[in-house]
Amino acid sequence: MIPAAESAFAQRSSSPAALGRNLAALGQQEPIIFDELMNAPLVLRHRDVSAALRDTATFSTRFYGMGPMSEAMIALDGPQHQRLRRSHNRFFSASASAKYAQAVVPIAQRTFGALAGKPEVELVEESIARYPMEVFLTLLGMPDDLGDQGLLWVRAIITWLGSPMDPSVAEAGRQAYAQLSEYTSTLVRQELRDRNDNMLGEIIRAFEAEDAYSLEAVTTAVVSLLLGGFETTIQMMSATVCSLLFNPGALAQVRADGRLTEAAIDEAFRWANPTAGLYRLVTRDVELSGTVLAAGSMVYLCIAGAHFDEQVYPDAQTFRLDRRGGAHLGFGIGPHYCVGAPLARIEVSAALNALLGACPDLRLDPDTRPSFFYGARGFVQHGTEALPVLT
Repeated sequence: MIPAAESAFAQRSSSPAALGRNLAALGQQEPIIFDELMNAPLVLRHRDVSAALRDTATFSTRFYGMGPMSEAMIALDGPQHQRLRRSHNRFFSASASAKYAQAVVPIAQRTFGALAGKPEVELVEESIARYPMEVFLTLLGMPDDLGDQGLLWVRAIITWLGSPMDPSVAEAGRQAYAQLSEYTSTLVRQELRDRNDNMLGEIIRAFEAEDAYSLEAVTTAVVSLLLGGFETTIQMMSATVCSLLFNPGALAQVRADGRLTEAAIDEAFRWANPTAGLYRLVTRDVELSGTVLAAGSMVYLCIAGAHFDEQVYPDAQTFRLDRRGGAHLGFGIGPHYCVGAPLARIEVSAALNALLGACPDLRLDPDTRPSFFYGARGFVQHGTEALPVLT
């Protein structure tokens, strides 16, 4: 057993790669080990993590059904999940995503273009943290004045989801969820009347096409997008920028050839690990790499450790734009692969291009190095709360 004080998830580091590197080192000794801080066995090797993510019948997400996400896709398995995913796939189709990109690019240029000429910037709070909310407000046709209130609602709900048994955050989370849901339901009713050409309209049409429309279903889908695509995008963007700043050679390559942007995003998701891992509920007694996991217990699938498994990612310590072989697990794999991945890629790609265009000499501030840790910004992700840079 790993004592709480010695857990890799309790440590801070000056490198975004340290968490994955340390977990992979543990995995070389034991494939599965109980972590007191995470209160669950850590599944550390890529083979086991990817197998468990695919086997949703044994390693289930049903525990989300105990909270506000009980009707959301993340809490469902089997036919219910498949039906709901068909609707989501429609509003994240290639044609819909291309339309979203046209709206996102100007937002990115406006947000990060404003940094031009500033000698030094703290990127997270000044630009990155507000960018995803502005994207959603625009795509969904929500009023601009929701911005600050929306951030407060999302933060309260996510804090509750991350600590569902903590009474100090539960009531605020429940109230925020009710208020955000009520606000969203009003917008859905308006969209049904007005029928605009925006993302909210795409969502409604997708549910109607699958004969699955209800006010509750569409409201849950929209709220789920706000909750799932807000802080994750912030840390995904931060991870991509950090990875390039810590690897100036790769940064120079991306500047010289914009076609490498997607490769940079994928490798950053592996190397910097904004998605550190995922909890799963074990639904039946099962043996994994010689360890018996009991039905009803929880396990933590260490995506960060899997990302530094040399069996899958040779030379895993090195950030490489030309990496071949195993795809990263940052969006998951199998039935619960992140349905919002296309939009996340659009957002980060547009933001990175706009940032590099506005800041031709972007580099880390040598006097104020960022700190990386699990739980950054109060969420269950790995990243940094501040990214001071010189431009």
